[in-house]
Amino acid sequence: MISEKGKNTPKSSIRKLIHYADKAESEGVQVYRLNIGQPDIKTPQVILDAIHNFNEDILAYSPSQGIPELRRALCL
Repeated sequence: MISEKGKNTPKSSIRKLIHYADKAESEGVQVYRLNIGQPDIKTPQVILDAIHNFNEDILAYSPSQGIPELRRALCL
């Protein structure tokens, strides 16, 4: 049985917008899906190397507002 709260939970943004991406793809537009789920672009080697060399006991979450150093680098 689904609770009232569950029944009243709005659709996620991606579920509201995904049909636009699907339509664009069906019309031949290249769509890069950078949402949660299976990526459709090749993982950069530097990321694969970092994963293989990771040796910490805990993989902690990053700050919800983003990593300050990365945010500054993106603004350059």
